Amino acid sequence: MLYLVALVSLLAFALPACSAEPSPRKVVVVVWDGMRPDFINETNTPALTSLARQGVTFSHHHSTYVSATEVNGTAIATGCYPGHSGLIGNTEYRPRIDALKPTHTEVLASVRKGDEVSGGRYLRVPTLPEILRQNGGRTAVAGAKPVALLPDRAIRSSPDQGINVFAGSVLPPALLETVVNAQGGFPRDETHGQTRNDWTTKVLIQPLWADAVPEFSLLWLNQPDAAQHAFAPGSRESLAAIRNSDDNLARVLAALDAKGARSNTDVLVLSDHGCSTVSARADVSDALTAAGFDAVREFDHKPRPGEILVVSNGGSCMVYVIGHQETVIQKILQFFQQLPFTGVLFTRDGSSGTFRLSQVHLDSDDAPDILISFRWTSDKNKNGTPGMLATDRSTYSVGQGHHGSLSPFDMHNILIAAGPGFRAGAINELPSGNVDIAPTVLWLLGKKPSSPMDGRVLSEALTTPGPSIKLNQAVSSTNFIAEAVVQTSGGKETLIWRQHLNCVRVNGVDYFDEGNGSQSQTP
Repeated sequence: MLYLVALVSLLAFALPACSAEPSPRKVVVVVWDGMRPDFINETNTPALTSLARQGVTFSHHHSTYVSATEVNGTAIATGCYPGHSGLIGNTEYRPRIDALKPTHTEVLASVRKGDEVSGGRYLRVPTLPEILRQNGGRTAVAGAKPVALLPDRAIRSSPDQGINVFAGSVLPPALLETVVNAQGGFPRDETHGQTRNDWTTKVLIQPLWADAVPEFSLLWLNQPDAAQHAFAPGSRESLAAIRNSDDNLARVLAALDAKGARSNTDVLVLSDHGCSTVSARADVSDALTAAGFDAVREFDHKPRPGEILVVSNGGSCMVYVIGHQETVIQKILQFFQQLPFTGVLFTRDGSSGTFRLSQVHLDSDDAPDILISFRWTSDKNKNGTPGMLATDRSTYSVGQGHHGSLSPFDMHNILIAAGPGFRAGAINELPSGNVDIAPTVLWLLGKKPSSPMDGRVLSEALTTPGPSIKLNQAVSSTNFIAEAVVQTSGGKETLIWRQHLNCVRVNGVDYFDEGNGSQSQTP
């Protein structure tokens, strides 16, 4: 295997001029939702393993924090950190969309209302399909989950403006009948007949690719995420779900071969995040209420200053203090710093014993006052799979799977890329992340971003020269520490609250390996 660690061979090259003609090069991005790198092998993933031998395995790939689907779907599509794209959670409190309760950021009604109240800037930066179509390219998006709406959400009436099939819905809506006639209705569950992944993949490679493979295609598969949530990573069910995603990857590759497009198509297979097993559930709203705070998960009245809204994101939790009252925020922080489920705390201004939201690029206009990443361990579940995690209240219980935290089992995901643009039989040991996908795809297609991106072109893995990796700042690692002295509520003990956050940087791009926290009693 060729290891791509010799940075001295990387030189600076200018971005090639964009051709006025459509590029013959094509890119297909396939996302396996929730896939962990430790489950890639000949038995579980024969098609992906074969593809890896033909291309590059990125062995130090990273999810964007918060390590959740909608956050990373947006990062993949935009090449921007969440604070710049404006989408920082699967669920957020956006009062202009709904003043009483949290918003699920991938739901069509929320997206439409978000664009309405922001003048079309629900996402504040352009996405890959939008950029490519502005340059005359054709795109196709197909997802077994609603997240597939986010990369290509615009209202449209013609397929010339791109086709998006997301969780059985279609843009433009008039094409739904064509899709259903070709493949039948979207499966209601995963228990009988074809899976949602099977249906979605067949829609992509048949009606959407009927005439030709477009310049850019995105296929979002819902496994192994769904099975890991229900049965935990490493379970028999989750391994079968991984095989289902691998079977559908094989369908995509076979379709490219049949259409004679394999030789000029780069295929990138990645995941949005990893997954852990729930070790304990901490109901943040109930805990705050029991401690005397005015906390709810949904308001039944116009919220008043000092009231608290708790918004769960699985392995992380957002806390909004109405009116941003500093005295309330400080009391909540001291309370959280005593609790065994608290891993890492973030605030807007970096209060004592916390990190700033800006340090993890979550400082959007709608950011919470406090963000908690829950505590994790490397212990193993009943399937022998490492990675245990406390979570906020959700539909998933102890022993099931969840993610969203700064656990390395959530933050480390997969990326394997093969095709004419990528070196063969290579392992890239440089850090990389989901935020790098969009700039790399544009580079492969010879197109420039329409606005600045936070990610980088993965030059070290390409067959032709890309932007240089500056040797004097190529890779640097930082272990951030934050401490605070905490007086317990009973006043009988004094604790030292300590948290850390590990970050590695390449050419100014931040990748977060993990973060956690702990308490210790002072002598």
